Amino acid sequence: MLPTAIIRSLRTPQLTAADFTPTKFHSADDKAWFANALLKFLADDCPRSGFTDRLYVRLSNSFGHIAHHDPQGFFEHFFLALETKAQFLEQTLQWPCYGSAEFTFCDVEILVQSRITTANLLAIVKAQRDSDVARRERELFERLKAKYEPISRPDSPPDPAPATAPMLRQGSLFDFSA
Repeated sequence: MLPTAIIRSLRTPQLTAADFTPTKFHSADDKAWFANALLKFLADDCPRSGFTDRLYVRLSNSFGHIAHHDPQGFFEHFFLALETKAQFLEQTLQWPCYGSAEFTFCDVEILVQSRITTANLLAIVKAQRDSDVARRERELFERLKAKYEPISRPDSPPDPAPATAPMLRQGSLFDFSA
């Protein structure tokens, strides 16, 4: 769950058609819808229900995200784990936003990048990821410690001294005594 201030900085002010340039095939309203839908999806912590087919189609053609075959594969690749959410945000922020606003969604990409940067969303997701990794590693450590370092009770007798094993000698290649 993201802090309320971060959610607010991602989603407000609401973007309108006046913020974008229409293309031959997409209106400024289409661009505003995409920007608002993506920012809402990110602000809501990437819920499956928010990843609609319409959002997927536009997102799979933005920020260089073109290597996925369907919405489920895209969602599972990027949004099920904090590590891959961080990768998604890194790729989104590093995208150079090619083109001209009259022909591409570069104006939307630039504005979305600006909101993500202003909200410091990548740092927050990375901090959540690091905290989650540390928690899982501590849990694993405790399980392994319990398994390999059993606690001895004060009323139990001490472990007997281990029996000394006879010294083994490594044989030589030319040692024929058998």
